[in-house]
Amino acid sequence: MLLLAIARGSELLILDEPTDGLDPVVAEELLRELIALSASDGTTIFFSSHQLAEVEQIADRITIIDQGCSIISGELEDLKRQYQRIKVVFADGIPADIRWAQGADRIRNEGRMVSILSGRNSEEIMAQARALPGTSVDTHPVTLRELFLELMRAD
Repeated sequence: MLLLAIARGSELLILDEPTDGLDPVVAEELLRELIALSASDGTTIFFSSHQLAEVEQIADRITIIDQGCSIISGELEDLKRQYQRIKVVFADGIPADIRWAQGADRIRNEGRMVSILSGRNSEEIMAQARALPGTSVDTHPVTLRELFLELMRAD
Protein backbone atom coordinates (compact mmCIF):
# COMPACT_ATOMS: atom_id res chain seq x y z
CA MET A 1 0.00 0.00 0.00
CA LEU A 2 3.00 2.25 0.56
CA LEU A 3 3.92 1.81 -3.10
CA LEU A 4 0.43 2.83 -4.20
CA ALA A 5 0.47 5.89 -1.95
CA ILE A 6 3.80 6.99 -3.44
CA ALA A 7 2.58 6.26 -6.99
CA ARG A 8 -0.43 8.62 -6.82
CA GLY A 9 -0.17 11.09 -9.69
CA SER A 10 2.27 8.96 -11.65
CA GLU A 11 1.68 8.49 -15.37
CA LEU A 12 3.36 5.08 -15.49
CA LEU A 13 3.77 2.38 -12.86
CA ILE A 14 5.96 -0.65 -13.67
CA LEU A 15 5.38 -3.69 -11.47
CA ASP A 16 7.18 -7.03 -11.63
CA GLU A 17 5.27 -9.85 -9.93
CA PRO A 18 3.58 -7.41 -7.49
CA THR A 19 1.58 -10.10 -5.68
CA ASP A 20 4.48 -12.52 -5.26
CA GLY A 21 4.68 -13.61 -1.63
CA LEU A 22 1.38 -12.01 -0.64
CA ASP A 23 -1.45 -13.99 0.92
CA PRO A 24 -4.61 -14.19 -1.25
CA VAL A 25 -6.52 -11.54 0.73
CA VAL A 26 -3.74 -8.95 0.46
CA ALA A 27 -3.09 -9.84 -3.19
CA GLU A 28 -6.77 -9.26 -3.97
CA GLU A 29 -6.69 -5.91 -2.15
CA LEU A 30 -3.61 -4.86 -4.09
CA LEU A 31 -5.23 -5.76 -7.42
CA ARG A 32 -8.36 -3.78 -6.52
CA GLU A 33 -6.21 -0.79 -5.57
CA LEU A 34 -4.29 -1.02 -8.85
CA ILE A 35 -7.55 -1.02 -10.81
CA ALA A 36 -8.81 1.96 -8.80
CA LEU A 37 -5.52 3.82 -9.34
CA SER A 38 -5.69 3.29 -13.06
CA ALA A 39 -9.35 4.33 -13.23
CA SER A 40 -9.09 7.41 -11.01
CA ASP A 41 -5.68 8.84 -11.96
CA GLY A 42 -5.38 7.47 -15.49
CA THR A 43 -2.13 5.77 -14.51
CA THR A 44 -0.79 3.29 -17.03
CA ILE A 45 0.29 0.13 -15.26
CA PHE A 46 2.83 -2.18 -16.84
CA PHE A 47 2.22 -5.41 -14.94
CA SER A 48 4.55 -8.38 -15.38
CA SER A 49 3.28 -11.60 -13.84
CA HIS A 50 3.08 -15.35 -14.24
CA GLN A 51 -0.18 -15.36 -12.26
CA LEU A 52 -2.44 -15.48 -15.30
CA ALA A 53 -5.70 -15.33 -13.35
CA GLU A 54 -4.52 -12.03 -11.88
CA VAL A 55 -3.45 -10.72 -15.27
CA GLU A 56 -6.83 -11.69 -16.71
CA GLN A 57 -8.52 -9.91 -13.80
CA ILE A 58 -6.86 -6.51 -14.27
CA ALA A 59 -5.32 -6.24 -17.75
CA ASP A 60 -6.83 -4.47 -20.74
CA ARG A 61 -3.95 -5.33 -23.07
CA ILE A 62 -1.58 -8.26 -22.82
CA THR A 63 1.66 -9.33 -24.43
CA ILE A 64 3.06 -12.84 -24.05
CA ILE A 65 6.83 -12.82 -24.29
CA ASP A 66 8.99 -15.88 -24.90
CA GLN A 67 12.78 -15.59 -24.73
CA GLY A 68 12.61 -11.83 -25.22
CA CYS A 69 10.27 -11.94 -28.22
CA SER A 70 6.61 -10.97 -28.27
CA ILE A 71 4.62 -13.95 -29.54
CA ILE A 72 1.16 -12.42 -29.13
CA SER A 73 -0.09 -8.99 -28.18
CA GLY A 74 -3.41 -7.19 -28.13
CA GLU A 75 -6.54 -6.23 -26.27
CA LEU A 76 -7.36 -9.09 -23.90
CA GLU A 77 -11.03 -9.23 -24.90
CA ASP A 78 -10.14 -9.18 -28.62
CA LEU A 79 -7.72 -12.08 -28.16
CA LYS A 80 -10.31 -14.06 -26.20
CA ARG A 81 -12.82 -13.52 -29.03
CA GLN A 82 -10.27 -14.31 -31.72
CA TYR A 83 -9.06 -17.63 -30.34
CA GLN A 84 -11.34 -20.65 -29.98
CA ARG A 85 -10.91 -24.27 -29.02
CA ILE A 86 -12.54 -26.55 -31.59
CA LYS A 87 -13.04 -30.14 -30.50
CA VAL A 88 -13.80 -32.73 -33.15
CA VAL A 89 -14.77 -36.23 -32.03
CA PHE A 90 -14.61 -39.03 -34.58
CA ALA A 91 -16.85 -42.09 -34.26
CA ASP A 92 -14.33 -44.43 -35.89
CA GLY A 93 -10.97 -42.90 -35.09
CA ILE A 94 -9.07 -39.98 -36.58
CA PRO A 95 -8.30 -40.29 -40.30
CA ALA A 96 -4.56 -40.10 -40.94
CA ASP A 97 -4.73 -37.82 -43.98
CA ILE A 98 -6.59 -34.74 -42.66
CA ARG A 99 -5.14 -31.39 -43.65
CA TRP A 100 -6.96 -28.76 -41.63
CA ALA A 101 -7.82 -25.35 -43.09
CA GLN A 102 -5.59 -22.35 -42.41
CA GLY A 103 -6.04 -20.92 -38.93
CA ALA A 104 -5.72 -24.26 -37.16
CA ASP A 105 -2.78 -23.00 -35.09
CA ARG A 106 -2.30 -25.88 -32.67
CA ILE A 107 -3.63 -29.38 -33.31
CA ARG A 108 -3.56 -32.20 -30.75
CA ASN A 109 -4.86 -35.71 -31.31
CA GLU A 110 -6.32 -37.19 -28.13
CA GLY A 111 -7.69 -40.67 -28.77
CA ARG A 112 -10.73 -40.26 -31.04
CA MET A 113 -10.73 -36.48 -30.53
CA VAL A 114 -8.83 -33.70 -32.27
CA SER A 115 -8.40 -30.49 -30.26
CA ILE A 116 -7.66 -27.43 -32.40
CA LEU A 117 -6.67 -23.98 -31.19
CA SER A 118 -7.90 -21.64 -33.87
CA GLY A 119 -6.77 -18.04 -34.14
CA ARG A 120 -8.67 -17.31 -37.33
CA ASN A 121 -10.84 -19.04 -39.90
CA SER A 122 -12.77 -20.94 -37.19
CA GLU A 123 -15.96 -21.15 -39.24
CA GLU A 124 -14.13 -22.78 -42.16
CA ILE A 125 -12.38 -25.25 -39.83
CA MET A 126 -15.72 -26.19 -38.21
CA ALA A 127 -17.40 -26.59 -41.62
CA GLN A 128 -14.53 -28.82 -42.72
CA ALA A 129 -14.87 -30.93 -39.56
CA ARG A 130 -18.65 -31.24 -39.89
CA ALA A 131 -18.26 -32.43 -43.49
CA LEU A 132 -16.16 -35.39 -42.35
CA PRO A 133 -18.20 -38.57 -41.77
CA GLY A 134 -19.02 -39.54 -38.18
CA THR A 135 -17.91 -36.36 -36.45
CA SER A 136 -19.21 -34.30 -33.58
CA VAL A 137 -17.95 -30.70 -33.41
CA ASP A 138 -17.98 -28.30 -30.43
CA THR A 139 -16.35 -24.94 -29.84
CA HIS A 140 -15.25 -23.45 -26.55
CA PRO A 141 -13.88 -20.05 -25.56
CA VAL A 142 -10.23 -19.99 -24.58
CA THR A 143 -8.98 -18.57 -21.28
CA LEU A 144 -5.76 -16.59 -21.06
CA ARG A 145 -4.18 -19.55 -19.25
CA GLU A 146 -5.11 -21.97 -22.05
CA LEU A 147 -3.86 -19.55 -24.70
CA PHE A 148 -0.59 -19.07 -22.83
CA LEU A 149 -0.04 -22.82 -22.40
CA GLU A 150 -0.80 -23.56 -26.04
CA LEU A 151 1.48 -20.84 -27.34
CA MET A 152 4.33 -21.75 -25.00
CA ARG A 153 4.27 -25.51 -25.63
CA ALA A 154 7.06 -26.74 -27.84
CA ASP A 155 5.94 -28.00 -31.23
